[in-house]
Amino acid sequence: MYHTLRPGDGRDLYDDQITRSIPPPPISPVEPDENTLLLKGIRPTRRLVSEWTRNSWRRALVLNVFPVAVVLTWCAVPFPTYDPNESPLDGIKSMMGLTGSADLNDTDAHYQSSESEKPVEINFWFFLFFYYGFYNAVALLMITKIFDLYYLNWWPVWLGGGFAYCTFWLSSLLLGVLIYLYTGLEKYNLTWVLLTFVTMNMPLLVAFIVIRLQNRNTYRRSLTPAQKIFLENELRYRVPSSYVRFLWFCVSISIVIGAFIAGEAYAYVFVTTPQAHTGIDAFVYVYSWLATIYILDTVTEYIIETRVKSYPLQFTFKLYFFMIYFIFYRNLFARLRNRKQYILIQAASSLWVCIFYPICMTRRMHKFLVYYVGVRKDYEQYKKQCGRSFFIRNLAENATMLGFICWICIIHYGPNFEVYPYFKFNEVGNEFNFDLTLKASCVIWAFELASNTITRFIYRRVFKHDISREAVKDFEAFPEMVVALIVIIIHVLQDMLMALLSLHFKGDHVVKHGLDHK
Repeated sequence: MYHTLRPGDGRDLYDDQITRSIPPPPISPVEPDENTLLLKGIRPTRRLVSEWTRNSWRRALVLNVFPVAVVLTWCAVPFPTYDPNESPLDGIKSMMGLTGSADLNDTDAHYQSSESEKPVEINFWFFLFFYYGFYNAVALLMITKIFDLYYLNWWPVWLGGGFAYCTFWLSSLLLGVLIYLYTGLEKYNLTWVLLTFVTMNMPLLVAFIVIRLQNRNTYRRSLTPAQKIFLENELRYRVPSSYVRFLWFCVSISIVIGAFIAGEAYAYVFVTTPQAHTGIDAFVYVYSWLATIYILDTVTEYIIETRVKSYPLQFTFKLYFFMIYFIFYRNLFARLRNRKQYILIQAASSLWVCIFYPICMTRRMHKFLVYYVGVRKDYEQYKKQCGRSFFIRNLAENATMLGFICWICIIHYGPNFEVYPYFKFNEVGNEFNFDLTLKASCVIWAFELASNTITRFIYRRVFKHDISREAVKDFEAFPEMVVALIVIIIHVLQDMLMALLSLHFKGDHVVKHGLDHK
């Protein structure tokens, strides 16, 4: 009942308890129509989506440039910072013009730091209400749009989706204030990641509670007199298939949300380590993370396809996993020291694209999967699935590379240089080089575009399949999916920058509570 479809969509009815394409009437005045969108204003029409996606340049602007521009604007806003190494006398001397010629000039001071110096401090309230607040709002919006794709409105009509969204967001900020005032855990990036994890799970928890309280987990179809006599006891304990499907939906969301927690842990182990890594280390890092992502993606896709049965969710979740993989892969570039390391990683990646994906598209591979794995799709459906996967991979590749190249420039030359130590290429003792990272990243992107073009050409000429045309058909069939894709791209890019931010807040509340805050 929670996956009912709107009239005229032309999609299959998955619930064997539904005999009509319209939802049943609510059992109470406050029970919402599950097909009602939570945030009604954030949904483009089919005609608008067609205008966005039919042209390749407009499609790139909407799905690549726009979300990246949002993230770059967010991370470029200057943090109010405080230098803990500066004494009050330094400020007085500076105002009186008494600084001597022996002092470091501005450029040297921007790029050099001593090991004995304390890291720059930032204003907590700016971080909470702007930086983290916007990041958390996007994460919550992503979960809301996922619920919309499932066509489940779990919130009472008299409260409204907008009120629910604001309530969850403000609650998370209140928890952030309490963490800052009473725990001393605010200096750990993982604290804020876990708080976002809790925020993203709030809608899921409330949905489960509402469904249980309104008894939607029980079989509610009215019984005939004969059924009441002979089948009432049996049907009383029968669980609707729609409720079972909702539980599988909860499992899939848990995997998706848990994936970015695993990504943060992976980043902590490798990406944020200050020492240099060999090319073999980087190779193992990339492809072990790739294997992890493929396993999680395969499990989630199986659940969505066979249990939840929602094509838009399959599309969006696959983009989410590809984005997680590529964004950590991109930021690895900032920890490579020479061209050989870049070549080793990219050579494997290009060969993978040009060889693996065309092989997967062949009839022989399809027959192998049918006989030995149990794939039930016919070849045309299977071919479309392979093409969709490659299109999503291209989308994630371009978005993450565009974001990485732009933000290393914005952060390296911008006002937030000090709060992102990961991108301090020119500090004393740093073995990494900004110019090499920028140039090598651009070269890698060019190779990726070339390998993608070659693979697309093979798809068109050999397999008679245009993946862009098929993607446009999907966008026009499910216009609500486009906003979800944009929000996912923004969230994953923000998630990476959030992991790399240096959290040293100005304030003495920790000292007052007797906690160590070095």
